[in-house]
Amino acid sequence: MDSTFSDLYTTYYQRVYYAAVKITKDRSLAEDIVQETFIKAYDKMDEVEEEKKVGAWLATIATRKAIDLLRKEKRLVTLPVEDLPLSQAAFDVEAFVEQRSLMEFVHHRITALPPKLRVVLQLSCLEGWKEKEIAEKLEISASCVKSRLHRARLALKERTMVDYHSTA
Repeated sequence: MDSTFSDLYTTYYQRVYYAAVKITKDRSLAEDIVQETFIKAYDKMDEVEEEKKVGAWLATIATRKAIDLLRKEKRLVTLPVEDLPLSQAAFDVEAFVEQRSLMEFVHHRITALPPKLRVVLQLSCLEGWKEKEIAEKLEISASCVKSRLHRARLALKERTMVDYHSTA
């Protein structure tokens, strides 16, 4: 490939973004997908032989990532407060709110991670995937997954400690 990666990004950003928005119908999710698409593209650029097919290749990656994301979100089930059993409602509502608050806090911290670390951590912690499954899905080695998980956890811990000390 003759083009630099920044030229590639500039040239195909809109096409990749459109492909992601078309599937997700959500601009912020589409932005995440664009980042993940270009990360994967950066890792696989040496495999591209024909420059004229790069746009279609990138759009395909974005489409597949968007579909994977939507499938993952379908598996997440939320329970409305109204659906809690009445006998336990008062106790469960408080616990439910605390748990939901904690989940939002963790989710916010995870989304602030760099995409390579975020994806691995989400698949491991939120989806319950094993390191080998993540490695196969992302087409990286298991040791790379382990390393990224370690760095992601350290980054989360660091950010949480910084936030805690800045609010105390």
